[in-house]
Amino acid sequence: MLSISDLSVWYNKGTNILDRVSFTIESNKATGLLGVNGAGKTTLINYLSSVHKHYEGTIQYEGKNIRVNDTVFKLSRYTVFTEEQAFGYWSFEDYVNFIHKTYKRSVDWAVINSLTQGFGFEQYKSYKIKDLSTGNKKKVFLITGFALRLPLLILDEPLDGLDFSSSEYLYKAINEYKEFGGILMSSHIAESFEKTCDAILLLQKGKITAKSFSGGMNIRSELAGWLHEND
Repeated sequence: MLSISDLSVWYNKGTNILDRVSFTIESNKATGLLGVNGAGKTTLINYLSSVHKHYEGTIQYEGKNIRVNDTVFKLSRYTVFTEEQAFGYWSFEDYVNFIHKTYKRSVDWAVINSLTQGFGFEQYKSYKIKDLSTGNKKKVFLITGFALRLPLLILDEPLDGLDFSSSEYLYKAINEYKEFGGILMSSHIAESFEKTCDAILLLQKGKITAKSFSGGMNIRSELAGWLHEND
């Protein structure tokens, strides 16, 4: 679905955060993004979300060369950021309606209600977003992202702030989402990769190493061995 070649990203010219990295994200699969703090995970996600402005490289979406701010790509991906401070005075329903209109999608309230129940969010639907806890704010954006069913869903540390039952439901939602599109997820929790991911991108010192995992294998032990090899 998405192919990145020779991507460099920087804040200060001459000091690359990402240095000529190349990787792919496949449709109908979950790809994990792994790296220590400061490795550039959020920078990469900001680039793919048209937030970061200083970059060079080649990006192909469905076999065609594009730029990340091209409308066709922007309407094909939705990002749940680690923290989101916008839309504070909106209600959950206001936000859902606005985002679906922005992405030119009809709201399927049956899907929304199913996700709302799964994440345990029913009693908070009438709250203003600013009045929600960190975890419930995250649920607003997760529910919206999963409901849109776009070709690419990007999740930046989606487990932050979630309770145990919501985390377990998140894994279920990710695996079910593969029917509709691909997922790129950064996380610092090994269990999240084990329960959802088909491939891992390891980000180290501005470089990326990629690995796909075979079905039925113990991903955690395989991941540990792979990390040891790349240490």
